[in-house]
Amino acid sequence: MGDFHEHILFGFLTASVVSFLLRGYLFLQPLELTLSVIMLVVGSILPDIDHKNSYVHRAAKALASIGAAVLSLVLLPFPIHVNFVFSAAAFLLVYTSISSMRITHRGFTHSFSFCSTVTSLTVIASVYLYASPVPGLAVGLGIFSHLLLDREFKVK
Repeated sequence: MGDFHEHILFGFLTASVVSFLLRGYLFLQPLELTLSVIMLVVGSILPDIDHKNSYVHRAAKALASIGAAVLSLVLLPFPIHVNFVFSAAAFLLVYTSISSMRITHRGFTHSFSFCSTVTSLTVIASVYLYASPVPGLAVGLGIFSHLLLDREFKVK
């Protein structure tokens, strides 16, 4: 049951062990390595998105709210003063909707199903965007290290 910093450190430890075991088979470009490290950190804290007081939950709530506001401001075909009203409404709607959700900690996001789903999606995205599956696999390794540290091995 680790906290934010312990999950990141354990993710790096897991990545170090895996990279040591694959040292003769894994050759990464500098950009690929940088993206993999970033994705590993994201993956190692991502399962705690279901905890109301976690950094990742608060950041996701803020980013989703700001994203909804910006999208409504940019995409709506009304005059700018009307778009500002819709933008404020979109921000408040998304923020209050996320705040009012009843989420149980260590639910679906702490399962192998979540790990495999997110890993599959990020591998597809990283192959499509970067032509390498390694950053997507790094997310899966980060999520797996989180589950290992929390001792949560559920299949949902």
